[in-house]
Amino acid sequence: MILTKSASLVHQAEQTRTTRLTESLSHSILGKSIGFDSAMTDLLLTYSPWAGALKEANDHITVRPEEIEAAADAYEEAAQHLVANLKWPDHTINILVQGSASTQTLIRSPNGNEKFDIDAVCQVDISRVTARDPVGFFQSVGDALRELEAEAKKRCWTIPCSKQKFYIEFTPSVPLDNVPPNTLDAMAPKYRVAEQYRATALAVVDTPSEMWKTSNPAGMTKWVDDTARRQLIRQVVLDSVILAKSAAHVDQVPDQKVEITDTLRIAIRLFKRHRDMCVRRNILTNEFAPISIIIVTLLTRCYEGLADLGRTYVHPVELLADLTSLMPHLVLKLDGQYRVDNPTVEGENFAEKWNTDGGARYRSFSAWCRVLNTDLKAILEETEKQAITNRVREVFGIPAPTSGGSGLSSKVVAAPPATPAGRGLA
Repeated sequence: MILTKSASLVHQAEQTRTTRLTESLSHSILGKSIGFDSAMTDLLLTYSPWAGALKEANDHITVRPEEIEAAADAYEEAAQHLVANLKWPDHTINILVQGSASTQTLIRSPNGNEKFDIDAVCQVDISRVTARDPVGFFQSVGDALRELEAEAKKRCWTIPCSKQKFYIEFTPSVPLDNVPPNTLDAMAPKYRVAEQYRATALAVVDTPSEMWKTSNPAGMTKWVDDTARRQLIRQVVLDSVILAKSAAHVDQVPDQKVEITDTLRIAIRLFKRHRDMCVRRNILTNEFAPISIIIVTLLTRCYEGLADLGRTYVHPVELLADLTSLMPHLVLKLDGQYRVDNPTVEGENFAEKWNTDGGARYRSFSAWCRVLNTDLKAILEETEKQAITNRVREVFGIPAPTSGGSGLSSKVVAAPPATPAGRGLA
């Protein structure tokens, strides 16, 4: 049988890891002398305290809907500045969210006063004449955003949004097909768009080289979205009886059910939060901590590989545990070089800096994975509901209630609703 790239990576990872974190829990229930259906019911109930605590942690770190709405307004303001200052027809400008905002994996910082970043691309359907001058194009966008105090970075302009809890990384781009053929041929040959994502490919300006570079944030979002929709849980809809019994294990928290179709996104959010907590606790440094795109890529690749191999799970906690133990083994090392490949742009290596820092970033990634594995194992080894909740609070930096009642925080933040079309956020 010919395996897909993701399936092959996961198959190798399965051979490398030492044990599954939930193996003892599964065996203790399924090994009983009871019917299979009863065993499944017991297993679902067994997992419910962990599921409830982790779901509440996810709710706490979710960015508030009003902040998402404010970010959408900021996108519109930036677009208006471009239209007014560049005199381009408004139908030629499209502000697109990218990164965590587009994959619905934005999280709040452990430090409530610290801003979170929202990545956006300014896709401009401009003439081929303008596309011949990438540096001039990049600068013209920055000039148009001067009133917003935009600051130039390597491939983007940072808009500070001084009165908001976020800032915007604003990347000027043009559709890849707008770049003249001779310019396209001169672009770095190792960065070629994957054909299945060709329709959404962009060219962004790499200011150090003063050249266009292939990028595909919409393709990356589609890959994550398509993968997240693949079903790895055997029971897609849990019986109402199971849900009712599960809810009884957690007090006063709405919506106890872990959304099965969001298992990948919940994993991304929790893992990013865990990384941030490791930085806060001086286990990692900001400089060398794993960047979000690497975490997203490895988790999505792992999830995709499990789906390609036909792996199934009884409960999302089982899947979350497997993602934890398998993820470290999906980093490639070819010819002495670490690789985490962009699935939408062939040749782009998200771990490129890992090969120029004396191994510091890889060691940091490995240390984080070990702590993540140890922390999740410690959570799963707890047996009492309150002990599980307390451990989850400790690991993910969730404050205890400040008033009466129980739960992970005094205010449970619901996941943000889908943003209306045309507002720039998904």
